[in-house]
Amino acid sequence: MYNDHIAHWRDSGRKAKFFMIEAQVFFPMVLTVFHFRTWTISLSVLTAILLFVLSRYNVTFWVLLINLREWTFGREKYVDIVEVDE
Repeated sequence: MYNDHIAHWRDSGRKAKFFMIEAQVFFPMVLTVFHFRTWTISLSVLTAILLFVLSRYNVTFWVLLINLREWTFGREKYVDIVEVDE
């Protein structure tokens, strides 16, 4: 029997969504619903704004973290080689 729900490789790069909400924003929203406090509302709004701005620049959250690490520490990774006398 033919299955209409076969996943294709082209779908692997799409963002995970729960209905219209991205999966990264979904956890703070659920936290806000179940623990309705000022700080959870602020967290979910700030998360939504941050991810909206990142999506406007076509950057994911993990790419942002990599870019921040490169900006902070630089691209080159230096290793000090210490010779041990035996």
